[in-house]
Amino acid sequence: MSSSPSSSSSSSKATRPTTNDVFIGSGRDNTRYAFVSHLSAAFRRKHISVIEEDDKDDTLPSENSEYLSKETQSAIKSSKVCVVVLSEEFSFFKSSLSTLVEVIYRQHDKNCVAVVPVFYRVSRSTVEQQSEKLDEAFLSEPKEHVIKWRNALKEVSHLEEALESKDEQSDLELVEKIVKYVNEKLFLPNKVGIKWRLLEVENLISKQPLGIRRVGIWGMAGIGKTTVAEAVYSQMKGDYETRSFIRNFEKQFQKKGLYHLRERRLPPRVKDKLDINKSISNDSQQEMIIFLVLDDVRNPVNAESFLGGFDWFDPGTVIIITSRDKHAILQCRVSEIYEVKKLDDEEALKLFSASAFGKVLPENAYQKVSEMVVKYANGNAKALSCYGAKLKGKTPEEMEAEFLKHKRSPPSDIVELFKSSYDELSDNEKNIFLDIACFFSGKSVEHVDQALQGRGLFVSIGIQYLSEKSLVTKTGDRVEMHELIQDVARKILDQEVENGKGHRLCGAHCIQHLLEFKETKSNENVEGISPDVAGLNIFVNPVSLSDTHSIQPLQEDEKKNSNGKRKIVLEEIESISLDVTGLNFVVNPEAFQTMCNLRLLKVYSSGPEQHPGLGLQKGLVSLPPQIRLLHWENYNLQTLPEDYIPQNLVVLTMPCSQLQRLWEGTRKLQSLKTISLQHSKKLVEINQLSEAQNVEIIDLRGCTSLQSFAATGNLKHLQVLNLCGCVEVKSFPEVPPPNIKELNLNGTGIREVAESVETLSKLIKLDLGNCRELLKFQIKIYNMESLEMLNLSGCIQLKGFPETANEVGNLKYLYLSCTAIQELHISFSNMIGLKVLKVSRTLNLPESLKDLKDLEVEYEEEIEHPL
Repeated sequence: MSSSPSSSSSSSKATRPTTNDVFIGSGRDNTRYAFVSHLSAAFRRKHISVIEEDDKDDTLPSENSEYLSKETQSAIKSSKVCVVVLSEEFSFFKSSLSTLVEVIYRQHDKNCVAVVPVFYRVSRSTVEQQSEKLDEAFLSEPKEHVIKWRNALKEVSHLEEALESKDEQSDLELVEKIVKYVNEKLFLPNKVGIKWRLLEVENLISKQPLGIRRVGIWGMAGIGKTTVAEAVYSQMKGDYETRSFIRNFEKQFQKKGLYHLRERRLPPRVKDKLDINKSISNDSQQEMIIFLVLDDVRNPVNAESFLGGFDWFDPGTVIIITSRDKHAILQCRVSEIYEVKKLDDEEALKLFSASAFGKVLPENAYQKVSEMVVKYANGNAKALSCYGAKLKGKTPEEMEAEFLKHKRSPPSDIVELFKSSYDELSDNEKNIFLDIACFFSGKSVEHVDQALQGRGLFVSIGIQYLSEKSLVTKTGDRVEMHELIQDVARKILDQEVENGKGHRLCGAHCIQHLLEFKETKSNENVEGISPDVAGLNIFVNPVSLSDTHSIQPLQEDEKKNSNGKRKIVLEEIESISLDVTGLNFVVNPEAFQTMCNLRLLKVYSSGPEQHPGLGLQKGLVSLPPQIRLLHWENYNLQTLPEDYIPQNLVVLTMPCSQLQRLWEGTRKLQSLKTISLQHSKKLVEINQLSEAQNVEIIDLRGCTSLQSFAATGNLKHLQVLNLCGCVEVKSFPEVPPPNIKELNLNGTGIREVAESVETLSKLIKLDLGNCRELLKFQIKIYNMESLEMLNLSGCIQLKGFPETANEVGNLKYLYLSCTAIQELHISFSNMIGLKVLKVSRTLNLPESLKDLKDLEVEYEEEIEHPL
């Protein structure tokens, strides 16, 4: 048998057990000694290991297989891709036909990645016709042999993934085409979504001017950075004699050290150049062209010292750096950064299905749980593969239960994937990271900054750093954290609680027993240790719970139990995030009194259905005055605690509450920036907001019992006011908030809009849709220089739209459907900036409207509205 070696060896025997890249089968005619030899050489030049078919004599059938030697059989079995070159005389050779039978068998058995037929100076149809004549050609052969040969020829002639020579095509062109095709087959097998990502990185490399081309591949842990780098390396490595791919660079650097890692992983020529004991002339350096990948760089100083700098290589060198840290990549002086985006839902489903079921798509019975995993993994390739492997072989019900279990407590390999990034953070960054995980994912950066002010945290800088570390993403002005990372953060918090560092509590297992009401004879002399729940030790300062002023700091030895393990001290708790889904207990009315340092409190339900909330039948005596964020869903008391002093409160979010008013009397609300009481259907008044002179966002949508709204003229910082669905609100204050940007009165009971609205020079969105009692709208829009969107749709009693005396360049979206307006004034053409106009088909549009070249008119069918 003839063989073609890989680049690392001078010869390769057919009997060696190692895996080959390519096996080439062919007829025993001149094709084998001309075309196939050139093809083998081309593969070798690309550093693709290749082995050719044995020159077995057709007259000597082997013991176990018809005219197929053990060497050829072994070579086919150990190869990743089988190329079969079919010539006009191919079907004349029994050994070649037997080789084809074996190749097709291996393809069916999924032992070969791919079979690539090459029709060399012969057509598919000719090969198929030859299959019909085998009976005549091999009269003396056993019939079962001939049947196998004929079926194999027929099948190969119908394979879609085949290459054909053309009359106008030279052998060299065909060889290049085969090598390129096989190269893709070799290095992009079953890599979901990898092909277009590979092309994008190749484009970033090729568009750089000739010189040292450096590309960084950046993204969150598990997103597929190494996979992309491997694909690029495999695709391009054949063009470089000197090349190296160093996986897990940082880990290897720390474990082996600089010199040992150089010795083991750098090509000899590069090591020679870096040898400080050798004299290197400029002339010798001109020959150093290398293709190098450093995978998972964390410390750019290590990378630079390992390579002896980034600038001494010769033009043509390609250096790829992968990292989850964008700042580290930039310090490696890369010219281009490629951010690996998450897999889309279709790609993610394929990857999970391949891992869990060994199929392209799941069966119908597994569709629901598969979609659950895909949604949770949110495009993270590592998570999809990990959960696929862990859920493999289970019934749909078992799979769902196991997935939910792993979601509550992520597997160790997922935890370690992200915890290594967490461990590299400073204390300041760790605090911001954990707070975002528990409280602020999806919130604006400004919102986070406001809520965490006063804690010595540099929030904006910290968020930017976390973004560069791929632990959060910034979308517009909002900061997002992947749900996987949030769950890992909660796991980290659990570990901290177990170690007695319970400043943040996240999860019912460590919170419920702190808040739950239990019948006791007296609470005036509570002893220091509460029951040990789930391995936790909780310490309550032994003072009267009703007298927080008498609390004295505990000595360090008082904070330890008899085993020396540190207890959780209630006074030290700074934040609580409690998901009440599936919980049902009554809250101790004095539960929060000793938590004098509590700054962030979030009580919410992650379940799809609205949860009744925590039981507050016993009331609530007070809340800690240090609270800056109070988020309590389905709060079922009529007011906040009477003794609560909200002087530090920055964010108040209480959707779907039973509140009728915030509290009796007035409170100092100088710190309040955001208040959201949406869908609190029993809320009657909100007059206390006149004291919140720094408030920026007020969201009261769906508060259907709200009858009036406080004077807002003094709310000079208010930017967003949402009263959508407040049907009992009949009027809006004559003096509106002067700097408001968004005003939503959709579905309210207002009858007219005060002309003072014209003075709102910063107003961008004005929504008056579905105000069914609105009788007139006489605002001079041209005076509102910032207004971009005006909605009057559904105002069924509105009969007129004001004339537009002056040009209006800022208004882009105007909605007038389902109103009583019959026509628009000819001056409407002064709306020169209008992009979208939505109207009913019954509305007569002026001829002048054709002058608005960029305008898109959308029609909506008229709907009958009872007056």
